[in-house]
Amino acid sequence: MALATLCYQLRKLGHVHLPGLSDIRLQAFIVDHKARPESTREARQVVNFLDKILGLNANTEVLPLHWPPGVIPSELPDFETEARRLRYQALGKACYKANIPTLLLGHHRADGDETVLMRLVAGYRGEGLRGISEQAEIPYCTGVYGASQSGGRDYTVPSKETQQVEAQEANGQQRILDQVKFYHEQGFEYGGVRIYRPLMDYSKPELEATLQAAGVPWVTDPTNQDPTSSIRNAIRYLTQQRLLPKALDSGSQKEPSPLSMASSNIRRKYQRRNEQAALSYQACDIISFDARSGHLQVRIPIFPAHRDPDFHLLTQHQQLTEMEHIAARLVRLLLSIVSPCDNISLQTLKTATWAMFGNLQEGPQMGSRPKRVTGLRPSKFTAGGVLCERIEMRSEETPLPGARPFSLDPDSIWCLSREPYIKRLAEPMCIVPPAVTPPPPPPPSWRGEKKKGVSRTAFPEEPEWQLWDRRYWIQVLNPTDTPLEICPLSRARLDRIIHTEKEDSSRRRLLLKKTLRSVGPPHVRYTLPAITDVEGHVLALPTVGFVSQRLFRMREDRRPKWRVRFKNVVFPEGGVRMKEERVVKLDEGGQLWREGCVCDVIPT
Repeated sequence: MALATLCYQLRKLGHVHLPGLSDIRLQAFIVDHKARPESTREARQVVNFLDKILGLNANTEVLPLHWPPGVIPSELPDFETEARRLRYQALGKACYKANIPTLLLGHHRADGDETVLMRLVAGYRGEGLRGISEQAEIPYCTGVYGASQSGGRDYTVPSKETQQVEAQEANGQQRILDQVKFYHEQGFEYGGVRIYRPLMDYSKPELEATLQAAGVPWVTDPTNQDPTSSIRNAIRYLTQQRLLPKALDSGSQKEPSPLSMASSNIRRKYQRRNEQAALSYQACDIISFDARSGHLQVRIPIFPAHRDPDFHLLTQHQQLTEMEHIAARLVRLLLSIVSPCDNISLQTLKTATWAMFGNLQEGPQMGSRPKRVTGLRPSKFTAGGVLCERIEMRSEETPLPGARPFSLDPDSIWCLSREPYIKRLAEPMCIVPPAVTPPPPPPPSWRGEKKKGVSRTAFPEEPEWQLWDRRYWIQVLNPTDTPLEICPLSRARLDRIIHTEKEDSSRRRLLLKKTLRSVGPPHVRYTLPAITDVEGHVLALPTVGFVSQRLFRMREDRRPKWRVRFKNVVFPEGGVRMKEERVVKLDEGGQLWREGCVCDVIPT
């Protein structure tokens, strides 16, 4: 209620003092957890409060959570975690449906202190005690299209009138427009929902006083009052009863407690290290990136950036520690381009950091470039699901275009690609169920008329986007009577394709081999996604545009159709600095497989 009241007052204030704020569109979401019989009635009461007191009217929506059949939510041992997961997924889907990229949450200072205490109990130390972030990507939404860094709306070339208006605005907005255009044209996903917590610096008594002054009641969820239901509730009970030491108790104080201040200091240090790593990331030179396979070639700085004005005040050991933290974050940023992991733990990157920045112990404060130590460092390793290989450049070779000798290492290039799948682990797989009603044969112009700018073509029926291997968003329309599978191109599947193509056309078989050689090292081809039928026959390799003869033999109105886009990637300078020739788009060269045939493969 406090967040809704303040947002309403902000918009109301805009009518008088700040006209731009009056155009803010407010949409309130109330989550009905369905954990108690009376939860639905309580959710409707909140809606009535918002409509009656704040006048939000139709801009309020109740989101009921859907639990598996037979599950009693309140009896789950991990009810709090499961409820949080379902809550964020419901919010993410609702935001995407309503075209809302920004979600405000009402967490306050006491919530952050409770989180820190919970992490202390769980054994967290160091940066694990930084508390709740004030802004972040929406959590628990991996694979939810439109919520998790995906679902960006279509980019279109603005009209002359719009261009004139944009010319008068800040350069930052034009830069964002350039980034969106780059990602869309190169076949990368973008968008998603980002959450902000604007009340983290305020205590609960301050927010209660704000509501009291506005004549709005403070609403409390009865589930949060049971100290036996979760660790958070137990900590909240101890805080409310003033049973915690004063250094840990901030629930009833207007001033931050020592715990809050310590957590804030850790959070600021965490943010500062991330900023320094981001500076180093901007200095990296992306030599090439093949979106068809996720193969990356990059040249990295000799040392991570350290532009902290207080850096020289640290001891040599502290400087080395800071450099190691920054280097590990830089390595994580590079790995995240190719990695199938959502969040790579810094604790797992010690070998990777040593391999890429082995001279940290010599320190950039020495004033001269340190000698290379290549004999002890690994030139090949895996981390975060990524295979990393260093390629040494011969002295007679000319440095690649774009090299910056003053900051980059001219002696080596790192090649990053998806780690080969481990046999003992289940391979990534997505199931595409058949369409309920097979769509009619698409008209000749079903791809959509060409318009000025870039526009995504709509399917006759909009299938679900699925995140395969946490790298590719793939949308498949399946008009057949049986499910299809999206799985890796294994050696057995590739041998089967080559045998089939050999019987039909030697030219197509040679084209396939040439295409697979172009996507990267030999092991990379076995990490490509393949669309197969229930019998295991490969129908297509969507990222490279290969379509098998088996699909060609299908009746035209029964052929599967698909679209594929690479996951959201943040290149140095947002990708705008990168030249287009450095990026190999998805489905590049796909026309080789469609000669003389009508095939509904949609390139990006």
